Amino acid sequence: MFQNCKSQKKSLNKNYSGEYDFWYEGIKIEVKASRAVDKDSKEPLVMKALSSHSKKSFDMNFQQIKPSCCDVFVWIGVWTDKIRYWVLSNDEVQNHKYYSKGQHRGNNGEGQLWITEKNVKEFEPYEVSVRDILSKIIEKSKK
Repeated sequence: MFQNCKSQKKSLNKNYSGEYDFWYEGIKIEVKASRAVDKDSKEPLVMKALSSHSKKSFDMNFQQIKPSCCDVFVWIGVWTDKIRYWVLSNDEVQNHKYYSKGQHRGNNGEGQLWITEKNVKEFEPYEVSVRDILSKIIEKSKK
């Protein structure tokens, strides 16, 4: 199941072959972060950052997602005034309607997902407080 998964991360798992970011008691965890940026702006990236109260259209892109390489994903969404955390199982990602399975030509098993002002509410069931991330990782890994 965990084939064609490459990364440069290190782990305490003796059998680690570079396919995920963290290892916790047998759970393979991948962490991705993205900023909410004004998708209509032509300004430099630093100028495009938005607050969570902005009425502008935003784009938040999570790239190089490899559901077959880990058990659980932690996604971090960053606004200028707020940070949100989402925890999803590999199955929830792979079968999510916003997950695009083909990020780049030839990248087998790798995709991407956009969160925007139009679909961010659909990710509320996966949102957790920073203090609950680990317990949610453990819960999601058992599904």
